Amino acid sequence: MTTDSTRRQAGPVTWMLRVVWTILAVFVLIILLASVAVPAVRGWVPLTIASGSMEPTYPVGSMVIADPVTQEESRSLMTGDVITFMPYPDDPTLVTHRIIGMSRGVDGTVSYTTQGDANSVPDPDPVNDFQVRAVVKYHIPRLGYVAGWLSGHQKQALVYVIVGGLSLYTIYQVSAGIRERRRSRA
Repeated sequence: MTTDSTRRQAGPVTWMLRVVWTILAVFVLIILLASVAVPAVRGWVPLTIASGSMEPTYPVGSMVIADPVTQEESRSLMTGDVITFMPYPDDPTLVTHRIIGMSRGVDGTVSYTTQGDANSVPDPDPVNDFQVRAVVKYHIPRLGYVAGWLSGHQKQALVYVIVGGLSLYTIYQVSAGIRERRRSRA
């Protein structure tokens, strides 16, 4: 049986552990929402920044969340937008750079001048509207490293483990609250 004196001694430690676990749980939940849930609902795609050309805006290892665009949608982009494009038709490598200029052809096509934020000169070749794949919405620093270390199955398993852990933590918190309420009534 617990006495009031032992409950008071354990109180600050228990309280600190709850605070730490709550902060960790909220942090993990926010990361999961930003990197998995929101992109899945909106149809956006996560991409990893592999070079320093967009630093300091998007450091190496950042995960950018990008909204895929059609060729028609890509024609309405503006200077300042950060886009992901495929520079060479036979190479699946994607590049993420900022639009610094644009020009319209008489046939309605648009070509963009792009440049990485860390680069001192614009990219040598213009980016045509049909090369644009997505527009960057936001980024999560360093999460791209985690994504790079894990395979697709490992990522899915990690999500399940985190969701399961958060669910267990929620059950624990609710049951602890119920127990505390019963103790205070007694």
